[in-house]
Amino acid sequence: MTVEVDISGIEAGLRRLAAKEKKVQKAGLKKAAEAIADRLRENTPYYDGKRDGKWKAQRQFEKETGSNNGDFAHLRDDIKISNMNQFGEVFVGFGKETYWRVHFTEMGTIKQKPQAFIQRTEEEMHRKVMTIMVKEFKRGLGL
Repeated sequence: MTVEVDISGIEAGLRRLAAKEKKVQKAGLKKAAEAIADRLRENTPYYDGKRDGKWKAQRQFEKETGSNNGDFAHLRDDIKISNMNQFGEVFVGFGKETYWRVHFTEMGTIKQKPQAFIQRTEEEMHRKVMTIMVKEFKRGLGL
């Protein structure tokens, strides 16, 4: 014999209470977003520097001109958290320097296997985020 308890009504009620209190909502979202950003930083693949990652033509150009334009920011060093918007949402993602190349690592290319680190982070953090937010909402509302 099994018993199933549906707590979605409780979570929905807590969300309604939190929406009334923007300060509590903002604190809960910020704490959850920081947890997601930390986990995303851990899951993001990191280039160890064993190979310079440049094309042959790029190396030749740099040698001829004496310039070095190959210093790109690492993905894990460019994770950003947005402020809460008018709809009560906070976004966690990559900054302007790296957002355009995240999909190569996430979904793969012809010569690179997909690493699915963003998807893995979402799956790992789903329950933890809900727990953090419920805890913060309860604390902030004195429940």
